[in-house]
Amino acid sequence: MNLVEFPLRSRRELFALGLSSAVYSAATPGETHQASGVKVGEMTSESALVWTRRTAASIRNNAGVAVKGRTRVAMNIDSTDNLEGSAKGTSGWMRVRYKGPGVSASSKWAEVLPGADFTAQVPVTGLRAASSYEYVVETKATHSGRLDGELTGTFKTLPAAKADAPAKIALLSCQMYADTDQPGGFHIYDSIRKLKTDFLLGCGDNVYYDGEDPIANTEALANYHWQRMFSLPSIVECLRSTGGYWQKDDHDLLDNDVWPTRTKNTTSPLAFQTGQRIFRSQVPAPPAGKPMYRTVRAGAHVELWLPEVRDYRSANTDPDGPAKTIWGAGQKRWLMESLKASNATWKILVNPNPIVGPDRPNKSDNHANAVFAHEGSEFRNFLKNNFGGNVVSVCGDRHWQYHSVDPQTGVHEFGCGAASDSHAGGSPGYVKAMHRFHRQLGGFLTMEVPAGGASLRLVHRDVMGAEVHSHSFPRKA
Repeated sequence: MNLVEFPLRSRRELFALGLSSAVYSAATPGETHQASGVKVGEMTSESALVWTRRTAASIRNNAGVAVKGRTRVAMNIDSTDNLEGSAKGTSGWMRVRYKGPGVSASSKWAEVLPGADFTAQVPVTGLRAASSYEYVVETKATHSGRLDGELTGTFKTLPAAKADAPAKIALLSCQMYADTDQPGGFHIYDSIRKLKTDFLLGCGDNVYYDGEDPIANTEALANYHWQRMFSLPSIVECLRSTGGYWQKDDHDLLDNDVWPTRTKNTTSPLAFQTGQRIFRSQVPAPPAGKPMYRTVRAGAHVELWLPEVRDYRSANTDPDGPAKTIWGAGQKRWLMESLKASNATWKILVNPNPIVGPDRPNKSDNHANAVFAHEGSEFRNFLKNNFGGNVVSVCGDRHWQYHSVDPQTGVHEFGCGAASDSHAGGSPGYVKAMHRFHRQLGGFLTMEVPAGGASLRLVHRDVMGAEVHSHSFPRKA
């Protein structure tokens, strides 16, 4: 397959979906007008959110001006259309047709406009739990015009909260465009797709506004970072068959180690609030006005907590103490209360930043660092005193893979590592008192629970998907 082509379903396959061939006869063969692909996310047992973006062309700009490196060029431009990897957006209309157990339906047409980078987030509802659905995203230039593109894919809904269901979930983080490891993007996305995970978790640093060329100091350049990353064929193909949930961290919000009140940033004059809005527009996300922190219940045995680590945090430079926080008082209260209330067999905390570590002593941005020691110790002791080891912490952010155990509380943490070998580095090295596993290379993590929930198995995998470490927790009586 040509790396810049999106394979489309045949008309026979479309007919099998129960969709009228007449509907598709108006679309130009091979056209998608969706160079940024499709992201299906925020799945429940009854619904999902389909993210779409209408583009002027059906493939990314592979012949544009290459801007790929770490010199951190500040371009100060408002148009990115001539840059390599750009996917120029265009106004128009999009809808989603979907079919599977219990439903064959179509969403209303949604208009896409420049204010949200020509994106739309379309809810699909009336679905059945633990079921596979096929979809076709259609595009057209005007509401009354003819179809001019279509892109197909599949996704799975979550099991019902009381269902005895197995789970296989992938966790990934820290993907820098300058460190792609194959012509079509990243090996890890091919590996996740081949493993047929139920869904994936992008737990922050999905792009790097501040750490590579060009610095995203305008809204256009910030959107460009998302365009060139998520139009990479390996990512597009993985997300066409794998739903996901996305969290943000510093690099895909604004700047390294950023907090809401910091005013001097590498990405200035791009504002913190603009970064928040752009993130919500570029991935399936809770609607504006709703917090980004939420839980994901995947059957009787698995519940995941997805905290928000940037919107509510104190300044890193504030003195440490009871008032200093990464999560904010309201979110921390929600986190503790919802963990206590859950009856899931396995509770997994998916925090973008480490809670256990260890981290390097010169770092100052997470619960494993001295500058947030009070809240970190408070929360680790909360886990020890209330759950006795039945809550596991997994995280991204650090560019090495590890399994560590906190010596004081016994809390286990698994870091998924960077998305490619070339992006790995910066580790404090193997720390005997804490590490059970340490590897300074790229890869991802899978979390696996069999039917019956007898165990939770955490597997570190290299970029090709091969196991390099695993640890199993047996279910307690």
